[in-house]
Amino acid sequence: MPSPAQYAANRQNAEQSQGPTSEQGKKRSSLNALRHGLTARVVVLPSEDMAAYRAFSKEITESLDPQTPVERQFAQTIADNQWRINRIRSIEDGMLAAGHSEAAGNFDTNHTEVHAAMTAARAFRENSQAFVNLSIYEQRLHRSMKEALRQLKELQTERRERQKTEMDDAIRLLKTERMKGLPYDPAPDGFVYATAEIEREQHRRERLDLSRIAEQADFDLTRYGSSQSPQLAKHAA
Repeated sequence: MPSPAQYAANRQNAEQSQGPTSEQGKKRSSLNALRHGLTARVVVLPSEDMAAYRAFSKEITESLDPQTPVERQFAQTIADNQWRINRIRSIEDGMLAAGHSEAAGNFDTNHTEVHAAMTAARAFRENSQAFVNLSIYEQRLHRSMKEALRQLKELQTERRERQKTEMDDAIRLLKTERMKGLPYDPAPDGFVYATAEIEREQHRRERLDLSRIAEQADFDLTRYGSSQSPQLAKHAA
């Protein structure tokens, strides 16, 4: 068993270590944290394009419309999982393509399509376990992505419902103060909306009410005018 002095010496050597110095050693060391390119927390491998990943990630996350830090976290998880799924499919394609320059494609046939199909079949047969592993990893990633998407949608639904309720209250308070001939400041009531924002939403809802009446009247101006309530007619004017 090492003595206390040896423990101290080992610890001091570790603290002074600068890591591998040769190019081969550095490359090997850089892969230690990856563990496995398909399931590791490191999303972008050394062989992949960081700029391409960032552009891909930005496009996916923005399409999911996250508005809070937690929503953005789930959106990022979805983007990262899709990046890994795409990698798996590239690996599959590469394994099948490699068969053409390896033993799997080492035979003669007069038909190029037959040769391609037979080469792919032989490559799959000779590396069947590798293809099975890829399929397992892809299924795991799909499950993870599906769960992240479910949680993201739940959060977004709750947020939108909460915002609608808050806006409903703000519009009612605005109308009440205007009825009294008083200005309305939403800040003391705890709203983050500006007065102009509340007014825009109020007018938008009123226009939507009018558009629904117009739809019920088959967008016929005469029927539309006769079906409006006095209050809606005032807004239309």
